[in-house]
Amino acid sequence: MKPVTLVLAAMVLMVGMPAIAQTPAEDLARCERYYAMYERYSNTGGESRQGSVASALEVRTAVEDCRRGNTQAGLAVLERRLRSLGYKL
Repeated sequence: MKPVTLVLAAMVLMVGMPAIAQTPAEDLARCERYYAMYERYSNTGGESRQGSVASALEVRTAVEDCRRGNTQAGLAVLERRLRSLGYKL
């Protein structure tokens, strides 16, 4: 197959594929949703179930990352912390 034909075939396939990546607004909304979940379900008497102030600070820093546009880094932390609490995302 000629290189030009191969490139055209790849382009046709990519146009027909649904978009997998989310928009920045969707990522930010997911960050905020995960942050709300963490705040709601991890607190018992002012301390997280894990008993870690560092975890709470890490989550707050992650949501601030999201709000500043670094949603990939923020989501990674939020998802990890929620999974550590037993949530399936």
